[in-house]
Amino acid sequence: MRLNQSIVAANPFEKHLINRRRKKGKGMRSPQFTLMLTSMVDMFSMLVIFLLQTFSNTPEVSMLKGMQLPNSMTPSIVREAPVLAISRDGNLYLDQKLVGKTSDVSKKPDELLNKLNIIKKGWVSSHTSAFTGEINLQADREVESTTVSLVMGVLTASQFQSIQLAVIGK
Repeated sequence: MRLNQSIVAANPFEKHLINRRRKKGKGMRSPQFTLMLTSMVDMFSMLVIFLLQTFSNTPEVSMLKGMQLPNSMTPSIVREAPVLAISRDGNLYLDQKLVGKTSDVSKKPDELLNKLNIIKKGWVSSHTSAFTGEINLQADREVESTTVSLVMGVLTASQFQSIQLAVIGK
């Protein structure tokens, strides 16, 4: 049987030493919490891989509703540029906004040229790089090739030297 040490110690100095030993022991007897980093590092690495696969550096080009692009055997990487779309009913859309009909553009291309110049000026203010003269041209499968070449002629007259035709790769 063990006696209480405070009762046995008659001397006040001994009581002081006993109390001091008790105070030191309380800090050592407290439970220690450890953080398991292995599972947290695994979770963060999976999250980084998911985000890298989801957000690639190639821009996405939106298509008009109901537009069917022609197929191609040799697709290339899409670069960020303004989008000019020719629908099967003959409408021209510049960045999803209706510009006019292709029949009107063949007779009077000034309206389309003005809107293209506005896009060129806005490109410099909204992008860090200078305007490179690139444009993405989307034409429906049923649009005649003469109409596409007419629009391409208007584009080259407006200093769009690099015209990328949008196709669906197989």
